Amino acid sequence: MWTRVCLAWAVALPLLPAQAEASSGPSALDAASSQPAVSAVTRPKTFQLREEASLRARPEGAEVARWEAGTLLTSSRRFKDWVRVTGHFPEERWRPMEEPRWMRADHLRVVRPYRPKRPVAEAIRARTYGLERDVAVRDRPRGRPVATWAEGDRFTVRRRQGAWLEVSGHFPADRWEPAQRSLWVPARAARDLSPPPDIPLAEGEQRRIVVDKSAFELRVLEEDRSGEAREVYATEVGLGMDDCLPEEEGGRCYYTEPGDYEVRWRIHEPDGIDWCIPDSMAEEARYAEDVAAGRRCFDGVLGKFALNIGKSYAIHATNDPDSIGRKESHGCIRVRPEAAETLWRYMREGDPVTIRP
Repeated sequence: MWTRVCLAWAVALPLLPAQAEASSGPSALDAASSQPAVSAVTRPKTFQLREEASLRARPEGAEVARWEAGTLLTSSRRFKDWVRVTGHFPEERWRPMEEPRWMRADHLRVVRPYRPKRPVAEAIRARTYGLERDVAVRDRPRGRPVATWAEGDRFTVRRRQGAWLEVSGHFPADRWEPAQRSLWVPARAARDLSPPPDIPLAEGEQRRIVVDKSAFELRVLEEDRSGEAREVYATEVGLGMDDCLPEEEGGRCYYTEPGDYEVRWRIHEPDGIDWCIPDSMAEEARYAEDVAAGRRCFDGVLGKFALNIGKSYAIHATNDPDSIGRKESHGCIRVRPEAAETLWRYMREGDPVTIRP
């Protein structure tokens, strides 16, 4: 009896204001449905845009960018008709998105997982390099460090892979030795010390140098099979003083003697050819100050290229351009640095050299 009365009384009671307000609001189910949707985790995939499309801050949200057709992107989450963009490939290299971004799935097609192609190691003409800073030598490109080489160390290369050089040999104790294992050096840490390529010569032809002392001129001639010669290069030169020094300066005589010579060997020194004052010249007035100060050797003063032609003569560059066109040397033939390189490229060991009066 009391149970029925209490139930009836409870049903008949009017709702309090707070209760009425609460009952008029959304239900717990409605509240749950109004919460932001949670995206589902999917297997990572690479997509390509079928057409130009909007990149958005959230599904149906504001456009933050437009990506062109063909753009590649990655995703590992999805919400209804939208995929969350986890990364893309600017400059063909994957980069993660800095903030959540979304793209409609109907703009996309699945492609194979994108892996930027690793450059293939390619054979190159044998080169010599020198390190411009200390560097870790690795067992493969971007691999494990296996040694540290110092600035100035030299090595040879016959293969390259992208920005990496494979070491074919190096110069411990100034003597070349082949590499006994896989060694790689970043190209940006090294300088190519290799000489420039030779200038080709047609089969059956020969080159010669003719120096005309009276005109201070050097010419390179090419002769064909019939013996007909044509000039392919000419440059101004400096020559020996063709005179003797006073007795107080040693009394030695220095000439560039006319005659027939030949290229005995070619010299290339990437850091410059050094020269030292020999004892026989130590008494000369021009070297008195240097000798008194203990300076006997000078780095790179003969340039990077030279041709030895015998009888202590060489054709080489000079750090004194004013001596070109004059008789000031101790017998060698001086040329400008760019001319020395050109002559080095033209000539081979054994090529004849003629010096005319």
